Amino acid sequence: MDENQNKKTEKKEKYLSPHDKVRKVEECIYRMVNSNRFMVVVQKRINGKVRTKKKRQVKLIQEARQLRKKFTYELEQEDMKHRDGQLKWEAAYGRYIKHIEQKIEDSKNSYKPLGQGSLETAKAAYKYTRHWEKLFLSQISIHHIETMIRSREFSILSYGMKKHYMRHIRTAFKYILGPAASIYLNPAHGIYLPQDRDDQPYQVRWIRPEDMNKVIDLLHGPNMEPLSKWAAVFYIAYYTGMRSGELYSLKWENVHLEEPKNSYIVVKSTFNWRNETITTTKTGKERQIDITAIRKYVLAHKLRSPEKEFVFPRDSEWQGGKAARALQSVLKEVGYIPEKNHKGEEAWPIFHSLRSSYVMNLLTAPIPVSYLVVQTLTGHKDYKSLKHYIAHLKSKDTAGVSYNLKPYTKKQKSG
Repeated sequence: MDENQNKKTEKKEKYLSPHDKVRKVEECIYRMVNSNRFMVVVQKRINGKVRTKKKRQVKLIQEARQLRKKFTYELEQEDMKHRDGQLKWEAAYGRYIKHIEQKIEDSKNSYKPLGQGSLETAKAAYKYTRHWEKLFLSQISIHHIETMIRSREFSILSYGMKKHYMRHIRTAFKYILGPAASIYLNPAHGIYLPQDRDDQPYQVRWIRPEDMNKVIDLLHGPNMEPLSKWAAVFYIAYYTGMRSGELYSLKWENVHLEEPKNSYIVVKSTFNWRNETITTTKTGKERQIDITAIRKYVLAHKLRSPEKEFVFPRDSEWQGGKAARALQSVLKEVGYIPEKNHKGEEAWPIFHSLRSSYVMNLLTAPIPVSYLVVQTLTGHKDYKSLKHYIAHLKSKDTAGVSYNLKPYTKKQKSG
């Protein structure tokens, strides 16, 4: 019985097909009897069918081994695509969202906790892929990705938002298919995002101190009492560099005014305008901002404020661009002349410009502040987030700064 089985195995290895007379040399590699060259045959059962990759007339054994490795890898990738591709996009992306939520939860007690920003962006990206939600992953192709990019609702987004959304879509495929999946299985890999020539590059809209002084004069009375509901908001935003959501969620318990020479704010949270909840900061980390210079103003605001918990009243006009329009209105009133963008259009400041101005004021202070200190005060994640501010500095902004370093020189002896 065993002898018959061995004969069958030998015959199967000796003759793979009626046309190919070969002898087995190594696993999946055969020597062709007639031409003395090699043939590589790799087989794998995929989705219930046997898939074969074959190459005849290979000159060298080294080349045959490389082909065997390549064919094995390609068939494994194809098997993975069919196996993991039986998940529909809606369910797959749901898994990816849960994965991000778990990462945020796990990082809470770590050295570098994650913020909610990535989760919100991932959720926002999904709405542009809803027309795939009933498709299996294996059915989604590059064509589907390119159709999404050309769609009207996606094409009107800024180039930066397109990049963020594509990153999440690409990562979702990568997460579901697994780290062993090659890039050619990911239909979102290597997709080119066309950048509109009219797409505005990031432009720092700096409200310089001399212009902001006019705004403060207009919005305050002789004793610095606010004449507008936006007066204290704009003032504190300009001198702390806090984000809009961070200001809105700021509580008095995190404002420390006890020491006249060491007053500070601890930024612990931000207000999420999408779902109207208070969450961790954008980077997930707390930071401390020195407010010693504006301590008297903040203290006076606290005494005037009817709010006992929050620093600012719960005003729905903070969102929807109304704060930015209020800022632009008062800037026009004081005769502010905005810079022009690359298309020659006026680039009026927005609410976030108050934060940008804080960064620029620190970088151009009489004694320039190190960008590492600026990063600590403003809560930027890394240098990459700050570099466009530094790139915006002009020669007139840095003129004479070395004078403030007060270089040491020996006193000359008289006589």
